[in-house]
Amino acid sequence: MRIDVWSDFGCPFCVIGKRKLENALSMFTMKDKVEVVYRSYQLDPNAANRTLSNEQLAREKGMNVEQLKAKQDQVANMIKKEAGLDVSYDQVVIANTFDVHRLVHFAAKVGKGAELTDRLFRAYLSQSMNIADRNVLVSLGSEAGLNEQDVAEMLKSDAYKDSVNDDLAEARELNIASVPTFVFNNKYMISGAQSEEVFLSALNSIWDEENKLQKIEFQNQSQDDGSCTDGVCNV
Repeated sequence: MRIDVWSDFGCPFCVIGKRKLENALSMFTMKDKVEVVYRSYQLDPNAANRTLSNEQLAREKGMNVEQLKAKQDQVANMIKKEAGLDVSYDQVVIANTFDVHRLVHFAAKVGKGAELTDRLFRAYLSQSMNIADRNVLVSLGSEAGLNEQDVAEMLKSDAYKDSVNDDLAEARELNIASVPTFVFNNKYMISGAQSEEVFLSALNSIWDEENKLQKIEFQNQSQDDGSCTDGVCNV
């Protein structure tokens, strides 16, 4: 089974959804047969990279600092409860995530996509790091097990731009307008950070549906008492 996960690093629900899916997979008996692929999505493809104080962000959103802080605390508590991740809003970093997604594609090629994805969420949400800064990305890539020079050279090039754009185009074709979105075997879609129970139910149902024919064949073979030949059972 393959699960394609469209997400963006500035989205708190994406890290919650990722953790919920992982928890469900840990309870799924066929978890070793599941491949999870992280796909690129940009909530704001035109975002300009900048760092804002809470005072500046509050003015941009048309609220006072107290109202903003209340919303930040609400989100932080939610992520802590649902994903076990401490969130810091000491400063708000606005980051264009196109290069970040290129780096995830690069990491996935060497089997480090999941590790890097976790590190990027933590860097952005917990440490208020500017994940649009290529020097920061080189450092984070190294922490995830990538070669620093290889990461730096990749980021200077146009590598994986087509991969990111292809993901974005496929998201549009699938009418994905919010993240996280989970697509199972290119046929079944779940939107939002659902509970472990929802994900586990989907995993079991889809696995049973997709493997129905194999199960029937296996059952026929196991019940063969010698009277079944050429696919026909004689009474």
